[in-house]
Amino acid sequence: MFSNFIKIALRNITKHKTYSIINFVGLTCGLTLSLLIMAYVREEFSYDTFHEKADRIYRIKYTVLNGLELASCPAAMAPHMLDYFPEMEAVARVYGRNATVSVPSKNDVVFEESGVYFVDSTLLNIFTLEFVSGNPHRALADPYTLLINEAMATKYFGNENPIGETLLFSGKNSFKIVGVFKDKPNAHIRFNMIAPFENMYDMEDDVTSERLRNNLRQNFVISHSYTYMLLKPGAKAADVDAKMGDFLKEHAAPQNLIGQVFTLYPLLDIHLQSEMQAEPGSPNSMTTVYIFIGIGILTLMIACINYINLVTAQSVSRIKEIGIRKIMGSTGRQLVFQFLSESFLFCLIAILLSFILLYYALPFLNDLTSNEIDYWSIVDVNTVYISIVLLLGVTIFAGSYPAWFIANFQTVNSLKGSGFTSQDGSSMLRRGLVVFQLVITSLLLSGSMMIFKQLHFLSNQPLGFNKDMIITVPLQSQNLNGIFRIADSTYTLRINTFRDMLKVNPAVYNTSLSSAIPGMGGVYRGIIPEGFSQEDNMFAANIAVDYEFFDTYGIQLAAGRFFDRDYGTDAASAFIINATAVKDYNFESSENAIGKEINREGKIGNVIGVIKDINFASLTIPISPLILEMREGQYNSLTIKMNSADTQSTIKQLEVKWNELFPDKAFEFNFLDEQLARQYANYQTFGKIIRWFTFMAILISGLGVYGLILFVSKRRVKEIGIRKVLGASIPGLLLLLCKEFLVLIVIAFVLAIPFSYYLIQNWLENFTYHTDIDFLTYFLSFILVVGVVGITIIFNALKAAMVNPVVSIRME
Repeated sequence: MFSNFIKIALRNITKHKTYSIINFVGLTCGLTLSLLIMAYVREEFSYDTFHEKADRIYRIKYTVLNGLELASCPAAMAPHMLDYFPEMEAVARVYGRNATVSVPSKNDVVFEESGVYFVDSTLLNIFTLEFVSGNPHRALADPYTLLINEAMATKYFGNENPIGETLLFSGKNSFKIVGVFKDKPNAHIRFNMIAPFENMYDMEDDVTSERLRNNLRQNFVISHSYTYMLLKPGAKAADVDAKMGDFLKEHAAPQNLIGQVFTLYPLLDIHLQSEMQAEPGSPNSMTTVYIFIGIGILTLMIACINYINLVTAQSVSRIKEIGIRKIMGSTGRQLVFQFLSESFLFCLIAILLSFILLYYALPFLNDLTSNEIDYWSIVDVNTVYISIVLLLGVTIFAGSYPAWFIANFQTVNSLKGSGFTSQDGSSMLRRGLVVFQLVITSLLLSGSMMIFKQLHFLSNQPLGFNKDMIITVPLQSQNLNGIFRIADSTYTLRINTFRDMLKVNPAVYNTSLSSAIPGMGGVYRGIIPEGFSQEDNMFAANIAVDYEFFDTYGIQLAAGRFFDRDYGTDAASAFIINATAVKDYNFESSENAIGKEINREGKIGNVIGVIKDINFASLTIPISPLILEMREGQYNSLTIKMNSADTQSTIKQLEVKWNELFPDKAFEFNFLDEQLARQYANYQTFGKIIRWFTFMAILISGLGVYGLILFVSKRRVKEIGIRKVLGASIPGLLLLLCKEFLVLIVIAFVLAIPFSYYLIQNWLENFTYHTDIDFLTYFLSFILVVGVVGITIIFNALKAAMVNPVVSIRME
């Protein structure tokens, strides 16, 4: 019997090609999107799960008094923790920086590498690194040894075996490669190179190295390194947290106890739940994942609703078949089973097609999300199980109502050619399903437009400084160690010589040195403004700048003056603060702030100027007090403001001059506007995916409306023919057929507005600065929905209205 049902199903598929193609397109698109979302969600939840002891690994979260949560913490903590906390099995510090790396035998092979981490060797007892070559048991046991990932091995040595080879860091420190490991894309921290933690100090000059060692041994304030620990089986993080205060009192000097809070944060929660600053990667959020899961479910429901509408419409042409089957003795159960079998076959073919489409769509998803999801890694036993559940679920959901609807045709009327009664209440359900489709489509469309508007708002939000035609060049490593650095006279001379060369280049407007780039954040340091005391435990973002900084970035002065070479004391005892600092420090006004004293960790000076607020960090972070000072040893970034629009030609000229003065350091640069845009990469990705899902939802919804208009047209063929005979015009018939769908669109959009407003408002709360939800966005969304769906309706209604009335009446 089942084989007979399959034969009939295949016969109907080939007989009704239009319906079949539309059904396959709708279901296949819905199922493909569901599989793509499933692949994306699985990847997001898989972060850091490859570590064998992942459920026992934690990282310290550092919360300072102003509520700022940091992923890094003082390096002084880790050496004492294993002895103090019996719950811990291993503790390791991880410090990341960029480094100039070269191959000693190849002087021309010089790269500025990021993802270079200096770690305690105990990290290999905590994390699981998959070694390709080398001895994992001896890795990092000796100083100046190095582990590199496969990509770095290929980059520097091609197909040669890198074990035993040497890489030169900063032109002076030789590291011997002792291991090569696989890169794990689904890790919250991506290692390119790993070296012993103690060799971190040797990357600096001798004086800075000694200062750094002495300070980090006892500094329980500076947020320097990531600290990971492995708890013993059965140990609880809460027990460690409870004893953290006593630990600090025992090991930290009283002047370093400023009320900071340290807690353990689970490794497996970092990627999707961390909201901490200074994360080594770009965490996602559970909200985004839940939104994608919801979109996947809703899109699949749209596809199923399409199937219901199309099969119901198609059933009009099969009412005589149903009547004859009933006369021949078929029971309602058998008819239901037959049509469920047809649904099963449809869904089976659609899901097989969706796996083929998934293969070709996955690279596109990887490009959007910057993931590296491999097709064969997700098409596994679990995927097969989920696909079977999807197959059965969609079959039952999409096939039950059409099967029940067809099986309940009245037998006598079926043989006459009409299985519908005048009280056919199913039309309300079909209209309700179409409204539900359009609600989802309207919600996605308005949400997509608001996301685009917000991202456009961020890219055009005034930051208080100029970001255009600016490139930034890293000089020293972009890391916290720079705050301990003393100026190197030889290096400073070379930098100044390079800047002098640029002054005579008409394509260059100005250059500047600083310890941080505006918009990219700053180091938070302890300060004591006039009127406060050390017990107030105050912190402020701190950036070291030079004389040209303000002109280069176009920063505006609110009161006082900028740093000036004519004032010999500016470098030693002058500060410039922002307007927010004036308010937070109770200085009353910008003018009144001039002359106020500030103690910045022992450097005592006076405020000489107040600048208007600039967004020195991401727009997701509120503006806080900012202290600018002159401190030559901390300059680690060169900013070049260009005049010429021919940036590529200018950069080539800069590179030639750079290589003359710095042959041991690669000329690496970034366009500032692109650097700032990368801060919102996750939001940009989110917006792109939403836009594509919206496009697919509109496409599938259009198919659903197409199915319903076919259904209505078939039921009203005779009515349309009679109206034409009685003189009805084509426009009048179009209005007759279209008005109920226009009403459905209006109802759907009205229903979508409160849901859309709630979801968008919650999403916008992620941003300190955000656009407003306005009427225009909803109006444009409504026009787009009416336009897309309206074209579908008019096209089909026009076909029905232009049928020869003689033919339609005779057929009826």
